[in-house]
Amino acid sequence: MKKNYTFFTLLFFLGHLSLLFGQGDNLLDDDAVHEIHLTFNDSSFWNTLTGNYDNNYPDVPYIMANAVIDGTAVDSIGVRLKGFSSYWVATDKKSIKLDFNEFVSGKKYDGLKKINLNNGEGDPAVQRDKLCYDIMRKSGVSAPRTAYTKVFLNGEYWGLYLLVEQIDQTFINQNFDNEEGNLFKNMANSNLDWLGPDTTAYQQIFELKSGNPTDAWARFVNLMDVINNSSDADFKDAINEVFDVNLYLKVLAVDVATNNWDSYIEHGRNFYMYEDPVSKKFKWIPWDYNLSMGGAFSSFGGPGGSGGEIEDPSACLTITNGSCPYPPTDTIFIQVINQDPFCCNTDWDGVCQDAFDDILNGGGGSNPGGGPGFGNFPIDMSNSQKVLINRLLAVPEFQDKYYQYWCGLLDDNMTIERLFPMIDTSGNLIRDAIYADSNYMWTTENFEEDLDQGNNNIPGLKKFLEERIIDIDSQLNVLFDCNSLNSILAFQDITINEFMASNDSLSGIADANGENDDWIELYNNTTTTIDLSNTYLSDKADNPQKWAFPTGTTIEAESYLIVWADNDEGQDGLHANFKLSKSGDFILLSDFNSPIDSIRFEEQETNSTASRIPNGTGDFIIKNPTYNDNNENVTATEDLLNAETSVRFFPNPAKEFVNVVFDENPETGTVINIYNNVGQRLLRQEISEARTTVGLQNLTPGIYILVIDNKQGQRVSTKKLIVY
Repeated sequence: MKKNYTFFTLLFFLGHLSLLFGQGDNLLDDDAVHEIHLTFNDSSFWNTLTGNYDNNYPDVPYIMANAVIDGTAVDSIGVRLKGFSSYWVATDKKSIKLDFNEFVSGKKYDGLKKINLNNGEGDPAVQRDKLCYDIMRKSGVSAPRTAYTKVFLNGEYWGLYLLVEQIDQTFINQNFDNEEGNLFKNMANSNLDWLGPDTTAYQQIFELKSGNPTDAWARFVNLMDVINNSSDADFKDAINEVFDVNLYLKVLAVDVATNNWDSYIEHGRNFYMYEDPVSKKFKWIPWDYNLSMGGAFSSFGGPGGSGGEIEDPSACLTITNGSCPYPPTDTIFIQVINQDPFCCNTDWDGVCQDAFDDILNGGGGSNPGGGPGFGNFPIDMSNSQKVLINRLLAVPEFQDKYYQYWCGLLDDNMTIERLFPMIDTSGNLIRDAIYADSNYMWTTENFEEDLDQGNNNIPGLKKFLEERIIDIDSQLNVLFDCNSLNSILAFQDITINEFMASNDSLSGIADANGENDDWIELYNNTTTTIDLSNTYLSDKADNPQKWAFPTGTTIEAESYLIVWADNDEGQDGLHANFKLSKSGDFILLSDFNSPIDSIRFEEQETNSTASRIPNGTGDFIIKNPTYNDNNENVTATEDLLNAETSVRFFPNPAKEFVNVVFDENPETGTVINIYNNVGQRLLRQEISEARTTVGLQNLTPGIYILVIDNKQGQRVSTKKLIVY
């Protein structure tokens, strides 16, 4: 299913990435290995760090340290150990969290308040998080950025770590258009089941990281209610109102493709959800991929053990607290806990029992392609034990969109051509730091194996990808015809023809709700109507599929279409989930496979537009708006406003007709046009008399724009018309 424009697409998107600058860009630059030196006044700092973790998990307190990061001194920052399975490794190389803001309010480094230092447990090549987050971002999912760093504690080289961006207000501000919403972190296993209307039950599983507690938890419970209790007939519309379905379907495809069992699809954990305050929709944020792509635990220094297999299964918490129904001598129990330490050190849960049963029945066991006790996940997840997945994939439209995302994933994202060079580049970048790392949980031989074919305990990254891509490609060919999505659009068949990044009431241009929002005008340069169902608009080069046109949206030949860039998807019409910045921004129009048009612009003037001259094909110039019309027509805003006094429309609201009355007979060739709120012309009628009646019988109730153009095609009047 490869297409000849894949390479062009990749270069296009990567080229634009270099133009994006923001918080954390220096520290999270992945072209070099960074250095972080942490100095503690307390010589027994390690005992303090581990004691804080052992005695207080999960609410581990910070201790103070001074840092030098890539040569820059940063004093008085917070340091603590983090993670769960990554903590129980056989060496002192524990995962670390740095909080620049902990002891000095407002302190940041490179615009960041916090950063994570992951030790690479389960991931000898230290690339699984990095690769999966990259695949997510290319799929259009907001995911953390990563980079590598060498870490020194009180002058001693502690090891090579993966820097992972923190999911917090800074991340939200970078990735969403409004950071004042509700951010939830999943803290324990959850199927997203209905636990009743009492919010306290959900607060045992999720943590509210930001937002008003009373309102946020009420809205979260409402989401659970919709997921679990909506009727089959109502579910599609109900879930679309409160949850970003398309976004999660992209996450689901990547989770399944990478066999990320330590996520919602199996364990029911490791994710965030952010409720955008404008769209009122919950948006999924992926987290923690070190055990994806065949990743497996290096060792488990838990009860009675110092690494390798668990030495004393009888000391497991699941045995001592009685939650495990099997004796510590049971051979399958021992296999489960060695493959999944959670089943030793936490309560025996449904995931542990599933792993036990799978091995008992001859299932996955230690299958290197899957997680502990599991084989590879199928593309068709409609029989999932997770309620959200089951209900989404039971809706034909959602299932179809899910398979479409798989087509894009396998076409130019999760491919050997793209990922193998990334694996080699990262391997070469960190090899010296790994070889010098005395706390590295694996051997250097394991590191080299994991870059390629792996061994009997863990598949190498290239081996996993080679086998997995063949597997899922064969599955998808049975489930969905990706050829039906082949692009029929050439570059600039549709153009970004005009846009306004700063609009107020003086422009005379408003959406159907009377709001003077940013807008983008598209123009169809072809002689045929084009279906935009698999087409996207975005303001982020690294998130090309940020906003999808609703299924069935079309743009007629040599015609215009208006999209309001107001981050208000809940309104009628075409409203994208982003706004344009007056100070300068980026607009990208693309389909599943390639860019169709794009523009990066500098600071804009209020109520002026950037417009292509010649219309549809030329360069952008700053001029007065010709909203939904040929850009070569000369229409000054002040002329339009002055002309309003010479034309009257009544009745308004109207039902069957509207009268258009001029003070004097208009010149021959004057035209009345009626457009819907997405800029599609529904009626055109020439007039020559001072009073004309326009029939509205073919219009459904709604809000329309009535426009009068003179014989030269210049716009002389525009009014909002309500039909009931």
